Amino acid sequence: MQLTIFTPTYNRAHFLSKLYESLVLQNIYSFVWLIVDDGSTDETQELIRQFKSKSPFTIKYIRQENQGKHKAFNVAVENTTTDLFLTIDSDDTMMENSLEKISELLPFFLEDQNLAAICFPLYSGNVENAMTNKKINFDQAILNSIELKNKYGITGEFSYLFKKDILKQFPFPQFSKEKFIKESVVYKRIDRIYKNLYVNLSIVKGEYLEGGLSSDFRKLLERNPVGSALAYLETVNDDRLSLEEQKEAFRNYWYFAKLANQYSTIERLFKVKNKSIIFNFLLQKLK
Repeated sequence: MQLTIFTPTYNRAHFLSKLYESLVLQNIYSFVWLIVDDGSTDETQELIRQFKSKSPFTIKYIRQENQGKHKAFNVAVENTTTDLFLTIDSDDTMMENSLEKISELLPFFLEDQNLAAICFPLYSGNVENAMTNKKINFDQAILNSIELKNKYGITGEFSYLFKKDILKQFPFPQFSKEKFIKESVVYKRIDRIYKNLYVNLSIVKGEYLEGGLSSDFRKLLERNPVGSALAYLETVNDDRLSLEEQKEAFRNYWYFAKLANQYSTIERLFKVKNKSIIFNFLLQKLK
C-alpha cells in the first residue's frame, strides 16, 4: 500500500503519543507517517525523534515556522512520494484494522479515474456514532458532497483518503499574514470536477465537540478575513446550491470582504456571478 498518513501539529506533543500507538497497533506498516510541525515550542521534536528510533513504519518529520495548517498541508502534499494521502489530526487516532479496510477498497478506487477520494465518516470517541448529522443508510455510494446532502440529507465530518496526484492540482490558497482558511475551499474545488466514494465505515476516531461552530471559530475567521471572504465567495458562486444557501453565504462573504478591506464595493459585487443576489443586496440597501 502506497500511503502517506499526514499529521499537522502545533504544540500537541501531549496528544501525539496516543496517535502513534494507534498506528503501531495496525497490522500493515507499508505507510509513511508524515508529520509537519508548524513551529511547535513544546517537546514535539524530541518526541518524534523517540518515535523514529523504535517505529515499525517510516516516519518523516518536517518543521516549519508557524504558518497555519493549510500551509502545512501544502508542504505535506509537495513532500509526499506515495500515491495515496490521508490526514489524521494530532488529537485523533486510527481505529483498529483500518489499513485492512482501506486495502479492500483500493482496487475499485484506483481503477476509477473519476474518483478523487474515499470518504470515511469520522467516528466520535464520546458518542456511539459517526460525526454526521444522521445515520448513513448505504454501504457505498459514488457522489459529490452536494449530492450526498441532497439525496441522503447527510452532512458532517469525514476522513478523506485522496489520490495524491489530484491533491497536487488543488493547493490551498495562501495569503500574507493569514494562518487559516477553511478546508472546504480545496475540497469543494475538487468536488466540482471529481466524485468521491463514500463508505459506511470509519477509520479515524476524533473528539466530539458539543455545540458545533463556536464563537472561537468565528474569531478565527475574522483574524483571517481574506481567506474567509474567498471561502464564502466560492460558496456564493456554487450554482449547485439553492438560492437561500447562496444568499446566506453572500452575507458572510460581504462581512469578511469588508473586514479585509481588499476591494471596493463595486469590485466585490462584480465577483458575484448570481445577479439576483446582487439585485437583492442593492434592493435591501435602497430600503
